[in-house]
Amino acid sequence: MTANSLCGARCRRVRRSDSLCRNMFGMMGMARNALLPRKFRFIIEYADSEPNAIVEMISRSCPSLCGAQAATATRWLPSGHAQTIWSSVADFSEVDKVEYKRKVIMVPDGGILSIDMAPVSLADPAPDDTRPTVVILHGLTGGSHESYVRNCVSKLSKPKEEGGHGMRCVVVNFRGCANTPLTSAQLYSACKTTDFSSALLLLTRMFPQSPMVAMGFSLGGAILAKYMGEAGSHTPLIGAITVGAPLELDTTAKALESTYISMMYAYALGSSLNALGRKHLDTLALSPDLWDALEMAFRTKIHPDKKRPVSKDKGRDPKPGTLRFIDHIITSRVGGLPTPYGSFPYPSADAYYAHSSPLHLLHKVARPMLALNADDDPVVPHSTLQHMIKNIQSSPNVVLAHSRCGGHLGWFAGPSGERWIYQPIGEFVDALCDTFAQHASKNNQGLGSGGPRMSPWKTGCIDKRMVQVELLPVSALPSILGQQSTTTATTPDNEPIMPWLKTHVLKHMPLVHPKDSPRATEQVPEGEILSLPLVRFDTLMSPVQRIFAS
Repeated sequence: MTANSLCGARCRRVRRSDSLCRNMFGMMGMARNALLPRKFRFIIEYADSEPNAIVEMISRSCPSLCGAQAATATRWLPSGHAQTIWSSVADFSEVDKVEYKRKVIMVPDGGILSIDMAPVSLADPAPDDTRPTVVILHGLTGGSHESYVRNCVSKLSKPKEEGGHGMRCVVVNFRGCANTPLTSAQLYSACKTTDFSSALLLLTRMFPQSPMVAMGFSLGGAILAKYMGEAGSHTPLIGAITVGAPLELDTTAKALESTYISMMYAYALGSSLNALGRKHLDTLALSPDLWDALEMAFRTKIHPDKKRPVSKDKGRDPKPGTLRFIDHIITSRVGGLPTPYGSFPYPSADAYYAHSSPLHLLHKVARPMLALNADDDPVVPHSTLQHMIKNIQSSPNVVLAHSRCGGHLGWFAGPSGERWIYQPIGEFVDALCDTFAQHASKNNQGLGSGGPRMSPWKTGCIDKRMVQVELLPVSALPSILGQQSTTTATTPDNEPIMPWLKTHVLKHMPLVHPKDSPRATEQVPEGEILSLPLVRFDTLMSPVQRIFAS
């Protein structure tokens, strides 16, 4: 029996002749949706291969995706715009309260990541714990405090006897986000996957027996998809989920500037990224190479004796204030290092988008990956999904499930407007873990082309190429570490290897801004895990001073 007969949703193999039918369906759907209650019914796109184990698993274990338990969209949120705006402006402070325990990681270039874990009872290292772990990546300038993150964390981490899934949830907060200090002149970006690799390395050491599934929202989903394509079978993850992710950044950026209404979203996203950069301006200004870009982006004087530069080609530059503008001026320069990425700084936002888009890496994904999108998403429009649908033809481990409605990270259902997307997410994660457990008991024969075989991440035999660490010369060490390294060891490419090549976790507190820090005299102990006091995050993140309290 095929997946088409098992699944109540519209499941179909991807064929080139589908485009006309899809366009007709979209036009009729727009007219009908304005008058009738809308259900979150998904169209499931998958590679033209038989059998497709992932689709069979969805058909068997995910009734929310297959239509049997599809919810009805909130009537007073009739469009994707309404769902998206409500997600951004509504007060969710009393909804899905979550208590986290935070750990802080210093990565090889001196940058800081923070990971927030829930429930607190499962946050400490447990070598024999086989409980599943869900690793979550937030959207642009977000963090563990975002309502869409808390919604999933609260449901997935709740004990099974209370109606939850009984899983451990770990939110990876990128550099500078969620009150994570920025200690190096480098922000996160869609191109940069090494920070996520570093977090996974720590988690596999803390919970070596725990099956891990990753989930990324919006830009976090794009980073996750890029990582899955780069890592292939060299990953500790047994599967992944992207939610509202722009998998082709250049097409998405152009769509955001195509109409007057979409420009509002471009300005809103640009404003958020601008605020993040301005918040950490002092840190970014530690690099003289960035002074011109920072002055142009934030219209402030950083050069002690130089006028603020003016763009020489105003006609071709992105409109000031838009997301493309900030990416053009800032992200394309500080979103990563020349090594190992090879292309930073990029000459433009378009070049950065083209190199960062995970779309052309989908065929290398070796673990089951589910992409959830909405056709009426104003940030990632349905038109941008067409290229993804074509690429799925050569990606047997990737399945796209897109609903008629939902907006961007919305999917509000019922009369009270509660988020519903956690339901299919929870079903898919449960199905992944159950399938992994079944195959693990049968000589680790895998799901998907790569299969969840015993990973070198679990056995400790980790090659630096799997971790994709950033290689820096000793002279580039930040002042917070001082000149502590004198190693002469080299990689096969004759690049120096630091003694802290594989991610460290700092033990010493407090962390100080590198601008104000003296040269460190102590060695950073390798393998030490930093346990910070419990911090409660309800509405807003606690101040940095509280996070780093003794």
